[in-house]
Amino acid sequence: MWNRISPQLSSPNQPYSLREALAQAQSSRIGSTARALRESLHPILRQKLELWEENLSTAVSLEVLGIIDKFSVAAASRSISTDYAKLDCVTSILMGLLSRSQPLTFWKAFLPVVYNIFSLHGATLMARENDRFLKQIAFHLLRLAVFRNDSVRKRAVVGLQILVRNSFNYFKSTTRLRVMLTITLSELLSDVQVTQMKSDGSLEESGEARRLRKSLEEMADVRSKDQLNDCGLPVTALEVAAEGSTDNRWSWVEVKHLSKCLVQALDAGLEHALLGSVMSVDRCAAAEGFYKLALAYAPVPDLHIMWLLHLCDAHQEMQSWAEAAQCAVAVAGVIMQALVGRNDAVWSKEHVASLCRICPIVGTDIGAEVAAAEVEGYGASKLTVDSAVKYLQLANKLFAQAELYHFSASIQELIIPVYKSRRSYGQLAKCHTSLTSIYESILEQEASPIPFIDATYYRVGFYGERFGKLNKREYVFREPRDVRLGDIMEKLSHTYEAKMDVNHTLHIIPDSRQVNADELQPGVCYLQITAVDPVMEDEDLESRRERIFSLSTGSVRARVFDRFLFDTPFTKNGKTQGGLEDQWKRRTVLQTEGSFPALVNRLVVIKSESLEFSPVENAIGMIETRTAALRNELEEPRSSEGDQLPRLQSLQRILQGSVAVQVNSGVLSVCTAFLSGEPATRLRSQELQQLIAALLEFMAVCKRAIRVHFRLIGEEDQEFHTQLVNGFQSLTAELSHYIPAILSEL
Repeated sequence: MWNRISPQLSSPNQPYSLREALAQAQSSRIGSTARALRESLHPILRQKLELWEENLSTAVSLEVLGIIDKFSVAAASRSISTDYAKLDCVTSILMGLLSRSQPLTFWKAFLPVVYNIFSLHGATLMARENDRFLKQIAFHLLRLAVFRNDSVRKRAVVGLQILVRNSFNYFKSTTRLRVMLTITLSELLSDVQVTQMKSDGSLEESGEARRLRKSLEEMADVRSKDQLNDCGLPVTALEVAAEGSTDNRWSWVEVKHLSKCLVQALDAGLEHALLGSVMSVDRCAAAEGFYKLALAYAPVPDLHIMWLLHLCDAHQEMQSWAEAAQCAVAVAGVIMQALVGRNDAVWSKEHVASLCRICPIVGTDIGAEVAAAEVEGYGASKLTVDSAVKYLQLANKLFAQAELYHFSASIQELIIPVYKSRRSYGQLAKCHTSLTSIYESILEQEASPIPFIDATYYRVGFYGERFGKLNKREYVFREPRDVRLGDIMEKLSHTYEAKMDVNHTLHIIPDSRQVNADELQPGVCYLQITAVDPVMEDEDLESRRERIFSLSTGSVRARVFDRFLFDTPFTKNGKTQGGLEDQWKRRTVLQTEGSFPALVNRLVVIKSESLEFSPVENAIGMIETRTAALRNELEEPRSSEGDQLPRLQSLQRILQGSVAVQVNSGVLSVCTAFLSGEPATRLRSQELQQLIAALLEFMAVCKRAIRVHFRLIGEEDQEFHTQLVNGFQSLTAELSHYIPAILSEL
């Protein structure tokens, strides 16, 4: 280091050696400060000084590592006096070394020393008292896993495996280490640049993110143990056996689960970063980004809650009140689970189960992780009864805004036990007053002649490479109840046209026919948007009836849906529409991954089944639907008085659509299509009997409804009643040409 530099590279006024330059600067008092001294040097000498400092730093670091190694051996034999409870002298020096940038030479020597120290003092170093030390080691190993140098990355992978080995050795699982690494990864991602700009101005995954993912995946690769020798470790370094036992506790299956969880957290962070420029346009994708982050950090309550609250705020900005309420319920569920798990609350497992029925994500059992998550401020100390009550009250408020009062009632019944245990009678009075208002709102919804609809649902199919991960996937979207088909078409067109480039255009498929993705034009991205109906839990999906009245008979409490259907008319000759005798109907039932209302506005379709109805079955279903609608009006009690009188206005509307002269063509057209001429000869005997039975029942219910209508009306409706009677008699006469027995039946 002290050799003279080439005279050609130095100026006449500069000494030839670094020693001479430093001596000259000191004698002339130039070096009054380290910075001034450095700046006074020739650039080449300055570079030489930096190299010398780096080598000196490495030499000192290696010397310190050797001393720590010898010290830990001496401490293991208890031959020296030290702090055996925490081994502060070892941990503080190692953290000092890790806080400074170190060259590859240091990391080559680091792993064997750390392995020896953990082998001798693992029980002490893995204890909660040394969480700060473990976090720092984990952080720097993950930071090394980002390096371009494969030799450094390889050592980072082996270093993580050493931590796993000690987790198996002292805890028999990786639960606590998974929490530790999840927290550390979250902190690292704020320092790592996970995205980079492409030439067209869009974002893509950075090399750092790719290398980190590769390292995390290699950690679970059984072949990686072949690298132990290269890292200066014995081939048995990853074996974990209790004293006096030959059973190896190491489980590659559990390590793979650990790796998968960390990669999931990395991918969620990357996806959220990639969405940065379009979050204000594609609100559904933005919400899913927060949702995936919340799932990825579920083992750490603080981080889990943080992302759920971000998601809650995003939904409130979109006025998606039901989804925002679900987020608040999920936060309360995390806290309640932790409190019930440590017997530190007024709630029980039954209360958590009732919360799970509102928000299924609460059913995720993270009880073991909550206890393990008390790491450097990320602990269960923030999980209190008051916090849970705060978010339950927020959920109650948001459900009320969504008019989902049955959920609000369930939430209030979870808050009441807290105030009972505290004898907070004022708060109890407020809760019961609120419950009274909630139940009155539910009664009002149930008594309304117009069925209550809390949302509209649409199935959206994505076809086109430009959609990325969405390509060839189907979703069900939950939208506000006033959003019509044209509205969602316009909204999605605006959202996804912004993502098209010069080589791609967007096209909306206007019908609900089955799509063969292989037959679509290249360079065109397709959206297929179809209105769908939610399926009631006990609904008969094979019923031929049309579904326009299906939701009116369902309880207002049954508002959790995970199945949806839509009917598509078609003919065997390929046309969409045809005569009644040619008109088939395909009923498609979709199963979503999860149920609505959910933490997100859309859920992926995981199962799709189809059922076909023949033209005659289609016609029978139409008649049965009208019959059921009339019968429902006749049998519907008045909730306020408890009598059996039907609602007059609703009854008049349905009767007018059933027997008025100008609409007789509906039933008569069925008779013309299937009970006369050649089509009648094609019907099976059973089909013919079913059709006639449906027509007879329809006419019988119409006759009964007209009689009830006469008892309800006043003078002002006499003329309308006369029209109904005339229409019924005319319809009966026309039908008698096809069904002579109808005259004797009626």
